[in-house]
Amino acid sequence: MVELKKITLTSDEMKECIALDIAPEQKDFVYSNAILLAVAHNNNTRGKVWECRTIYADGKMVGLISFQYFIDPPCYKETCYRIRPFMVDKNHLGKGHEEAALRKILEEIRTKPYGDAAAIFVTYAPEEEDIAKLYESVGFTKTDMKLQVPQDNNIIARMSL
Repeated sequence: MVELKKITLTSDEMKECIALDIAPEQKDFVYSNAILLAVAHNNNTRGKVWECRTIYADGKMVGLISFQYFIDPPCYKETCYRIRPFMVDKNHLGKGHEEAALRKILEEIRTKPYGDAAAIFVTYAPEEEDIAKLYESVGFTKTDMKLQVPQDNNIIARMSL
């Protein structure tokens, strides 16, 4: 059974979370948990929403997933939630935790905890075929949108709320 638990930079579980190990094939696509928690903390202290959840499988911490809330952001052009690229420890990949965690975070976002929104967005690199299939399997559809960073060729996928 997979559960999500809120975590912040100051949580007791922070050391355990940052000790989780990113698989070598994920290193180009996912922030380290320490960086993600720090960036989320910085955004939250500036009044922006960036929520982090640890992923637990059968009571053991195995990963980290997070989401943001945006009111009329320029790149998405509508009020939305965005699920950030997430990680599962290299020793727990391929056990179904990724899909279970994604479904759990979608359940939470569908309650619109920070306000109404039209959609949920995710981004991923074109070469991330497994994550693309996962996002598609839960209802995300590729868009022709691009992030506002010219060198970024990530795919943006959308799901209506």
